[in-house]
Amino acid sequence: MADSILARARPLMLARLAGAALTFAVPMVLARTLVPASYGTFKQGWLLSQTLALVLPMGLTQSLYYFVPREPERRDRYVSETLWITLALGAVAAALVLAARPLVQRGFDNAELTRNLPWVAAFTGLYLAGAALDVAWNAQGRVGSAALARVGTEVARALGMVIGARLTGSVVGVFAGITAATFLRAAVTVWVLGRRHGFAFDLAVLRRQAAYALPFGAAFLLIVPQQQYHQYAVAAAVSAAAFAVYSVGTFQLPIIDILYTPVSELLQISLAEQEGAGRPPRAGLALFHEAVLQLSFAFVPLMGLLLVAAPALIGFLFSPRYAGAVPIFRLAVLQVALAALPLDGVMRARAQNRFMLVLSGFKLAATVALVTAGLALRGPAGALGGWILAEAISRVVMLARAARLFEARLRAVLPFRALARQAIATAVAMPVAWLACQASGPAFLRLAACGIAFAAGYLGLSWARGWLPAGWVGLFRARRARPAPAATET
Repeated sequence: MADSILARARPLMLARLAGAALTFAVPMVLARTLVPASYGTFKQGWLLSQTLALVLPMGLTQSLYYFVPREPERRDRYVSETLWITLALGAVAAALVLAARPLVQRGFDNAELTRNLPWVAAFTGLYLAGAALDVAWNAQGRVGSAALARVGTEVARALGMVIGARLTGSVVGVFAGITAATFLRAAVTVWVLGRRHGFAFDLAVLRRQAAYALPFGAAFLLIVPQQQYHQYAVAAAVSAAAFAVYSVGTFQLPIIDILYTPVSELLQISLAEQEGAGRPPRAGLALFHEAVLQLSFAFVPLMGLLLVAAPALIGFLFSPRYAGAVPIFRLAVLQVALAALPLDGVMRARAQNRFMLVLSGFKLAATVALVTAGLALRGPAGALGGWILAEAISRVVMLARAARLFEARLRAVLPFRALARQAIATAVAMPVAWLACQASGPAFLRLAACGIAFAAGYLGLSWARGWLPAGWVGLFRARRARPAPAATET
């Protein structure tokens, strides 16, 4: 079991790594090809599209992770039903974009965006229509195929946007490129899933999926404003220049999602498989410990490294003019440690729908109160601190719930001894990395030296003390016929 989740997640992590690289690179190309006003139009159109793409499914697509592992004999019904759902939601999304033209015109006051709303409607609808492909494959254990589908989608979308921008020099070309890529994805999804699973429509299956998914979807309607409230609050309280500094300080590193999401999804599937096999609830605790250890082994040292390297990193990525973002950035990286707890996977696997809905409402209320108070007391840093505190409180509440679900004591939910070892190794590596960052020379070379010094300290101590998790060791080894015995990690 030591390398089960991380090894299975390897294709998904590689796919997300490729997607993150493209997500990081493509906007840089577009920003240099389009005039600023057109690039802003692209960002506005993409924002509208992604808002609908995140909100409209209401968790129905993700419900495949719950039902398919538990009821493999009804797999075709669940997949075909989800295909119908995504096709219908695509049509709804396109209609909503077109119907919202007056609101968009008043809200954004951008004639170029208003003219191009039919393009936004088209690629939004097609995006949703093709959403089920990699989810369906992943839920069936076809992790490699799901990863290839994700990579292919990201590459096609990136090529479409870049080629469209280069050929036309306008936002119309970019939107046309996205539309072509999303049409290709939607067509492949309908052909592949329809051919394999059919197009049967079963109202009873739809009711079951909706009963499971809609509370999570309703919770997500609360999660989106909760996640963004601190940005809106700061933007309303400070100048545009000051908000630019705040935005730089709170930028997200893609490595977190690359690792967290695949591990969380596969933890959910593994817990569902155990439940389907009739294992007792406490049996899932070992899987949760494994997932936490694999995530914390990366995220705890990442937090320490970013705290040390913050000045050089901000200067290298955003230029020295944003040096004022360093304190905000150092505060923001504290949330990286929270990403080592894949508690949402546990909640979904155990169908804690109503609990998550109530928790989301509590979390939103706590965020509004803490961010507002923090902003009044300490400015933007206080607002960010309030948001992080609300996040931490919600994780503690979910930990207590997980203890009940695993029928274990709260102190047994986390592998505290192994987490303490990772914290010790991080604390030892930080001074070494700090010294390397103080050397003279180009920012890139100083960052490289800082990272190498930190890795040598953290991994060296972990290896010498036997603290390396077997999952990470196995990730870089050739796969064997039989897995090696798990190393002691708790």
